Amino acid sequence: MLTAHAAPGRRAGFTLIELVIAMVLMSLVGGAIVKLLLQQQRFYNSTTDLIQTRQQIRQAAAMLPSDLRGIASADSDIYVMTDSSLEFRSVFGSSIACAVDGGGGWVSTVPRVLAKGSAMTSWTAVPSVGDSIAVYDEGTITAQSDDRWSRAQITAVTLRTGNVNDGCPTASGLAQLADLTASNPSYKLTITPKVVNVTVGASIRFLRRVHYNVYKASDNQWYLGYYDCMTGRVPVCNAVQAIAGPFQPYAVNGTSGVQFAYYDSTGAVTTKPSEVARISLVVRGQSAGLLNLSGAGGTVFHDSLRIEVGLRNRK
Repeated sequence: MLTAHAAPGRRAGFTLIELVIAMVLMSLVGGAIVKLLLQQQRFYNSTTDLIQTRQQIRQAAAMLPSDLRGIASADSDIYVMTDSSLEFRSVFGSSIACAVDGGGGWVSTVPRVLAKGSAMTSWTAVPSVGDSIAVYDEGTITAQSDDRWSRAQITAVTLRTGNVNDGCPTASGLAQLADLTASNPSYKLTITPKVVNVTVGASIRFLRRVHYNVYKASDNQWYLGYYDCMTGRVPVCNAVQAIAGPFQPYAVNGTSGVQFAYYDSTGAVTTKPSEVARISLVVRGQSAGLLNLSGAGGTVFHDSLRIEVGLRNRK
């Protein structure tokens, strides 16, 4: 008797050829996706570097003009000026004289915070020994012809609270007793040389020697550097700090990352600090790395900004 066997059914699945074809297609699609993602990442990084480069240029352009406009070149505010650096007296605050010494040896300030809400004293740093002041001197006659800003250096700073004559007495009408606290004092500034013909209510400006320059840092990039100096401090000048950059390297051919030029009142180039009436500032930035926005290859991005600053206190 013959036994009939059923033919085996076909098993579901893929053949080896089908698997190879599928893997090849998946690798092509995956490779295309990875390439697109890499391009997008490079584009994103390049755009970020471009924005940061322009931000650094704007930062330098925003900081320097406000400092430069307050320079009084005729009063020897400029110490050093070159095509890549500038050192000068910079205004960092102002106040009102609340009491003055009859002999001109000291002047005191109004407290920073007043209950009435008036803002008579403001500064970015507390005045210290070695800083300078410019106080408005009304001269010996009532006419304005002899009025001037008298310069002096601070030799001592004393904090004064309460209703004291060498602080900010209530009789001045500029402060109340409650305003004069340990955390909100009047500052008695002993100065030299003595400043006479100064009255209560006179304006005071505070100045400090500052230095800006383009310099090469330890990462071999070039930055706009800043430091300040005070007589009697150790060290007199702080270490340079980068405040913006990187910029293009210093070059004598006129392509420096930060470049200064100086002009007198006639528009002619001058090398005399006392004759400077206008300062031209050019900031040239460059990206820290290569930018690749088009996919055609990376290049260093360059951009620049030119600013003309007229000095307020020129003569």
